[in-house]
Amino acid sequence: MAKARDIKKRIGGVSKTRKITHTMEMVATSRMQKWLRVVTSSRPYSENLVEVLRQLSSAPEASGHPLMEKREHPARVAVMLITSNRGLCGAFNSTINRQARELYREYKTQGLEVELYAVGKKALSFLRHQDIETAYGNIEVNETCQSDDTRDIAQMLMDKFLARELDRVEVLYSHYISAGTQEVVTEQLLPISPPRGPEREERETDFIFEPSAAGIVDSLLPMYVQSTVYRMVTENITSEQVARRRAMKQATDNADEMITNLTRSYNRQRQAQITSELTEIVGASEALD
Repeated sequence: MAKARDIKKRIGGVSKTRKITHTMEMVATSRMQKWLRVVTSSRPYSENLVEVLRQLSSAPEASGHPLMEKREHPARVAVMLITSNRGLCGAFNSTINRQARELYREYKTQGLEVELYAVGKKALSFLRHQDIETAYGNIEVNETCQSDDTRDIAQMLMDKFLARELDRVEVLYSHYISAGTQEVVTEQLLPISPPRGPEREERETDFIFEPSAAGIVDSLLPMYVQSTVYRMVTENITSEQVARRRAMKQATDNADEMITNLTRSYNRQRQAQITSELTEIVGASEALD
């Protein structure tokens, strides 16, 4: 059985670890709230943009845009996986990486050429460990996530798609639903599918587009792709902070439980030690008498 002194040292070590995990939990909570505000504030823009595109997609002159071209026999597929730069967030990164590997193998089995685009250090290190070549890697976007950063990524993917270097682009990321629910999903980014909105049977509105519906689509579709990439990255960062807060809270709770158990063991050891010392004193006193 461990000595009281050793147990006391363990209590001190666990207490120090608890301070670290509790601090990280508080930091993750603060960052989660920050990114949740970003996600929430950008949603009206995305929703209105989708609504405009939904109206435009019904115009005959707006159909057939190159970014909406669905290739009959796609041969080259790009999968962009978004992870975090840091760990200590439970199974957050491993879940995304595992699904990316399964998707990669599935497409390879189908005879498709697959290009992997990695956003985040954890994605890059995982693919390197799996000996899977990456066509693109970015670790800066997770640090600041400025719209310019995601715009560059979106523009690169659109350029490759328009140049027919890619036939389809998919993104694998953690979709933020609520503080208690996040889901790893794969969404098709390109070609763009005409957005679908709620049916409005009561009335149909005829719009007059200036200069033309096709001209507006030329401007809006790139904006739609850019805003979609931005949304995916910000939702992934928010999900990361939720996962880290959850992991650090669990670690803090485990530390509290361990400290309680160790303190109980320490008290028992001290009680046994004191009892033993008292017994020795009484025995020595009786011997002297």
